[in-house]
Order: sequence, then structure tokens, then C-alpha cells
Amino acid sequence: MLKKVKDGIEKVLPMSLGSLALFAVVIYLIIIVGKTVMANYAANGETDKDEAKLAQMEADIAYMEDQNNYYQTQSYKEKEARAKLGYKSTGESVLSLPIDTEEEKIQDSGNLEPTITIPNYRLWWEYFTKKKE
Repeated sequence: MLKKVKDGIEKVLPMSLGSLALFAVVIYLIIIVGKTVMANYAANGETDKDEAKLAQMEADIAYMEDQNNYYQTQSYKEKEARAKLGYKSTGESVLSLPIDTEEEKIQDSGNLEPTITIPNYRLWWEYFTKKKE
């Protein structure tokens, strides 16, 4: 009876049952390897992102250490004492200038409204077509 079933299946399929089983195993292995390769690719992408993030953090740490070292120098302390406390070095004279009022700031800001109301293309046209005297 099994022989009849086997012969019926072999008539429908172009290969024997052993070949069909081997083919199924090969397809299964290809699928497993493909999934593994895709998982490995994704893990490498995440690793690259993590390495870039680590490099950025190391650069930030180095920058902060440099800033910390600068803040501990004497030149920084002198600069801040001059700016915030008004200190001066020996042999140095300090100039004190008055603070600008709002009116002076407006005067220094330049023309707020344009005085030329003729379009620019018209001015160029007149420049090139004007008769020279």
C-alpha cells in the first residue's frame, strides 16, 4: 500500500521522495542562513551607531576637560575679574564710557526708512540711458 502511495506521489512530482526531502532541507538551511545574515547586518549597523555615539561622547569629554582646565588658569581669572568686578592690572588705566541712551541707539542704527522710492531697475535704466553732458 505504501508502495502505491509512493508511486502516486512520484508520478505527480518530477523527483523522488528522497530528492524532495533533500530539497526541503536545503531550502530550510538557506532560509536560516538568510535570517542569520540579516540579523548580523542589523547588529553591525547598531554597533556602528554606538561607536559613533561613543566617539562623540569622548570628544565632548575632551572639550569639557579643556574648558575646565581653561577655567582654572590665571588668565581666565583675570579676565573675569576685569569683566565682572572692574579690576585692573598694575600700570593699566581703565576707561569708563557712559552707557548709550535709547535715543542714541536709534540715531546710531542708521536709516530705518529708505529715502529712495524709485525702483532699482528704473535707476539703472536712467543710469545707462542718460545723455552724457
